[in-house]
Amino acid sequence: MKRFKSIALAAFLVLAAVVSVLPAQPVGAADGSASLSIVPKKTYTVEPGKTINDNLTIRNLDAGSPLTLNLRVVDFTFSDDGGTPKLMLAEDAPQTTWSMRPFLTLPETVTIPPSGTKSIALSVGIPKNQGAGSYYSAIVYSTGAADGGNVGLSASGVTLVFTSIPGKVNESLNLKKFGAYNLSSQGANVKAGYVGVTTTKPFAIAYTLENKGNVTESPIGTITLKHMFGKPQTIEDVNPNKSLALIGQTRTFTACIKLKVEALQIGEGTTQSTECTNPTLWPGRYTASLDVFYGQNGNNTEEIVKTVAFWYLPWWFVISFIVLLIIVTLLVWRAVVIIRGKFYGGRSSRRKTSYRSSSRRR
Repeated sequence: MKRFKSIALAAFLVLAAVVSVLPAQPVGAADGSASLSIVPKKTYTVEPGKTINDNLTIRNLDAGSPLTLNLRVVDFTFSDDGGTPKLMLAEDAPQTTWSMRPFLTLPETVTIPPSGTKSIALSVGIPKNQGAGSYYSAIVYSTGAADGGNVGLSASGVTLVFTSIPGKVNESLNLKKFGAYNLSSQGANVKAGYVGVTTTKPFAIAYTLENKGNVTESPIGTITLKHMFGKPQTIEDVNPNKSLALIGQTRTFTACIKLKVEALQIGEGTTQSTECTNPTLWPGRYTASLDVFYGQNGNNTEEIVKTVAFWYLPWWFVISFIVLLIIVTLLVWRAVVIIRGKFYGGRSSRRKTSYRSSSRRR
């Protein structure tokens, strides 16, 4: 009986530990995270004095309950050198110089029936005297009280809206860094970042650009990778996700040395998923040459060119090289001993014979 109680107690403790580390599950449509399907990004080009009318489609994935949403336009900036936007959700947040809030019009609330879809009107109107450049904000979807009480925000309930106003703009991208890059997805023991000499095979080549202009930029171009004894390999798309460097942002773009593309089924449509996979790299010295372009329509196309080198030296190669070096050193030392023995040994024998002959004559 005591043994049974001990086993039961141990099982309970294990179950409690497992439950404590499991992620919290969504509780239904009320939190707005499990029932909402929206377009993550909208992009427009609007001339000064013109207005574009569009529709924003929202789908309720919950088959049992209607979904009531509050819609709010907020500004956003960057949180790091990646692509994660930092939403400025405070009610008293200052308006940014790139804000779309004065130009974007849409309803404040919308109700979607169970398993239903609703299109709401959205318009982007640009004043006549508005200068050229890039402007962007985010539409945040929330559930709860419209008067500001107990509102739940969904992490995926955001649509980013970008608008380009054509004309003469200030474009300036500065290259801050370029080279081989380890991704965080390569494993827990791999530190993400640039590498010059690495024992871990890099999955990507990266470049970091600082945007000092007044427009968002999406660079295009190629990277040529060459082994010290191999043929050049061209990475055709240095920005496969069409990522943007926001105004004032220093952004790191990564290009997979070997890119894997998969088609994913989402609802009734399909989309492409891209990820970096393990490339075929031999140990040794590599050179990487960057050739990227950027520029808005009606403005000069700018080019950025850079060449760097890095070493890929896996541990098995380093150990093998050290062992081989020791073996070669021992063989050379042995050969030197044998040669010296034959050369100096013969001279020593001749000296002894000459000494004995002189002794006899005496």
